[in-house]
Amino acid sequence: MGLTASVLAIDAGNSKTDVAVVAADGSVLATARGGGFRPPVVGVETAVDVLADAVTRACAEAGVASVAHVSACL
Repeated sequence: MGLTASVLAIDAGNSKTDVAVVAADGSVLATARGGGFRPPVVGVETAVDVLADAVTRACAEAGVASVAHVSACL
């Protein structure tokens, strides 16, 4: 089906957010940096928008058009 396994890694901190798309072999396909993740300060919607922007940019750079499975680890 033309699927390529990859992982989206997000390090959402108070001062900055780093995002990476990593291939199954461990190579980094793309990265992006965004602002801090601070829901208590800016509200949930704005905080998620910050994440979404960085994720969108990293996925676009890596050529990832869709996601088949999502899981989160804290």
